[in-house]
Amino acid sequence: MIRISLHHGKTVFIDANIFLAIIFEAPEAANPSVRFMEHIHNGDIYGATSVIVLNEIIHRLLIAETVQKAHISTDSAVSFLKSHPNFIRDASTVWGLVDDIRNIQNLKIYGISENAFALSIDVMRQSGLLSNDALHIACMKENSIDTIATYDRDFEKIPQIKVLKP
Repeated sequence: MIRISLHHGKTVFIDANIFLAIIFEAPEAANPSVRFMEHIHNGDIYGATSVIVLNEIIHRLLIAETVQKAHISTDSAVSFLKSHPNFIRDASTVWGLVDDIRNIQNLKIYGISENAFALSIDVMRQSGLLSNDALHIACMKENSIDTIATYDRDFEKIPQIKVLKP
């Protein structure tokens, strides 16, 4: 990953794994991710993310909460949720965490336009990125963001994008 000095006012796209590192208290990533998010909260830099990132976070949190509360394996969590929609409705921890993310100061959440979707297909064809990662790149390009905060090395395949590992 590239070390980047962030100048005041720069906008950085935030991948799901930054938020998840904090939520799940990942041993090596949580503290640097918290410090990074403090820079956004303080307005030193601006954060951006997308509804796709939020959707990834919701999915991961629902799976984790279901595994914990229902005492089932990760592999069976999706089918369990499909047959027990009350677990989704009652996932108050999930909904609280997502609301917390949505309310972060200096964080802009972008939708995905049809143009970004088309661009993501080009990104996939050229780089071999998976669809959600390609959507992140397309959202970044559409909104003139050139830096992504992530722990995912796959983004290093994109020469126009700077990768920041907090």
